[in-house]
Amino acid sequence: MSQNYDEIIEPRETDEERAARERRLRAAEIAREFAAIDRERVRPLAAIVSGSATDEDRNRLAGLEARATALRKELAGLGV
Repeated sequence: MSQNYDEIIEPRETDEERAARERRLRAAEIAREFAAIDRERVRPLAAIVSGSATDEDRNRLAGLEARATALRKELAGLGV
């Protein structure tokens, strides 16, 4: 019994499917970046809460928040 060639090859990913897959992958990367940002926030926040924060702590926290804001905007644009 012979099989039709189209039945034995895997279907190719369409451009739309590839774009959706790439958006999902980027969304996962962003989620990992959010987790890293959250871990990095702990020390400066603890310093602020304890009242021993330095300008470096405040600047670090502001930088992390700016990065998180940019990631939120990018994530919203991905539509996933």
